[in-house]
Amino acid sequence: MSRKLTVVVMSCALGAFSIVGCNSEKAPDSETIVEEQVDSKERKVVGADVSGNITPSIFGEEIEVEEVTSAADLLASLETSDTLRDIVIGGKIASVCKKKGCWMNVQLGEEKEVFVKFKDYGFFVPLDSDGSNAVLQGNAFKETVSVEELKHYAEDDGQSEEEIAAITEPETKYLFMASGVILTDYVSHKQDMKEKVEADGASAAE
Repeated sequence: MSRKLTVVVMSCALGAFSIVGCNSEKAPDSETIVEEQVDSKERKVVGADVSGNITPSIFGEEIEVEEVTSAADLLASLETSDTLRDIVIGGKIASVCKKKGCWMNVQLGEEKEVFVKFKDYGFFVPLDSDGSNAVLQGNAFKETVSVEELKHYAEDDGQSEEEIAAITEPETKYLFMASGVILTDYVSHKQDMKEKVEADGASAAE
């Protein structure tokens, strides 16, 4: 039985992988449209729990989730190929740019991470989305990142002056230019805090 999920998002995005300062203009707002094509009677949104309380947060261009490249296959392919084009990968977000959400690190297995930026700076992800699971579509490649770039990203990540000063050597990193991103289980930390405050208030009133 075949199953195809199409996620469509209207947004402005075009691109090349380059550093853009976090003081640049903010990304345009997006109008989100979700379309599903399912061959069976079962209708399921990616990331929704059994009760349907969690719906996916979608950013960027259309993603067709038909086949997800595993972390092992991705790493093995990048040992022999410069670039893997138009692939879909998934993983947990390890860290996010704390200034604008203009980049993130996504875990590849237990030891590796891929550094993700967004096509043409066309969209961002929430600043508190670290820890969420993500599905991404775009191009993957391996590249040596300069000390200047590494320090820039360390500053965006909120690292201390001592930690930034300790960066003295370039690093070879796995990079991903995402044209579209789905956060399958993202729940805003602000919403969590609001609900906690409301619950505490209700308990105090009893």
